[in-house]
Amino acid sequence: MSISVPQQPGFADGFRMLLGAAGNGALLAELLGVKPSQVTRWKQGAQLPSAESARSIMDFAYIIARAESTMHTKVVPIWLDSPNQFLRGATPRECIKLGRVAEVIGAIDAEDEGAYA
Repeated sequence: MSISVPQQPGFADGFRMLLGAAGNGALLAELLGVKPSQVTRWKQGAQLPSAESARSIMDFAYIIARAESTMHTKVVPIWLDSPNQFLRGATPRECIKLGRVAEVIGAIDAEDEGAYA
């Protein structure tokens, strides 16, 4: 299946990576907090994401790439939804949705360095 991703800087690569990591559009929609039909329209190039959705896609893609560079790929989805001591008990997914991307990157770095909260 060919994916006609809208041309928006940083969006296309992040979208493809997240879609591959999620496995399907429904899981990606759940990850981003949008309807599956929205992801389908993006895949078909029928609609551009909102600025907020595009930012979320790029943030998630960057964080997943960073996390996969320090942990096993199969652990990353579990890590995203697990309370994290470096994030004061919040999950990385919650923090990303709230725009606390820098804190999540800090948590990845701390885990990579072997720090304990």
